Amino acid sequence: MAPQTPPVNNVRRQKADATRRRIVQAAHQEFIERGFHGATMAGIASHAKVASQTVYFVFHTKPELISAVIDAAVLGDEDPRPPQAREWWAEMVAEPNAAEALRIFIRGAGDVFARAAAVSEVLRAAALTDSEVRRTYEYHENLRRAGFGEVLHMLADKGTLRAGQSLDELTDVFLTVYGDGTYHKLSAEHGWSHEQIMAWLENVLPGMLLAHPA
Repeated sequence: MAPQTPPVNNVRRQKADATRRRIVQAAHQEFIERGFHGATMAGIASHAKVASQTVYFVFHTKPELISAVIDAAVLGDEDPRPPQAREWWAEMVAEPNAAEALRIFIRGAGDVFARAAAVSEVLRAAALTDSEVRRTYEYHENLRRAGFGEVLHMLADKGTLRAGQSLDELTDVFLTVYGDGTYHKLSAEHGWSHEQIMAWLENVLPGMLLAHPA
């Protein structure tokens, strides 16, 4: 019979998890409102109603904290599973038509962009002038490139990708058009609704990536 975790340890873990979530939520808001360099660990601590030392103890540095903020935005609070473990991903894999499988991906990943695009743009801007932040940015971009590359390989198995461009070039197109910068610009600067952005992406991306988009 497996040993049971002492109730006191469970309570401590729950409190620690709750504190971590509070710090991440406060940091998300502070980064969006003040930018990466404008946000301070002390301000984030005040927003989260914890001591500054607590923020440093849990996350150590601001790059580590914004990385956790983006991870939390990607996974979400209600169903914190990676995209590959979601029902819509399984539906995409099972769909025989490449264009429709791509549209399933666009709709399924849309919630991730709605949550993460703004703070990801904060990270991208800060990475232009800070080498440590740049490493954090590149880490998340590499994860995204691997995920989008996985989708393109799957689409290639279902149909034919657009001719005249390499897989790397098509991945560049995919990442750019269905990217944080594009989503944030259409949403924050031009006032598009989430539904408008999704409908536009479903319309244009098949033609950009697939030989037979219909």
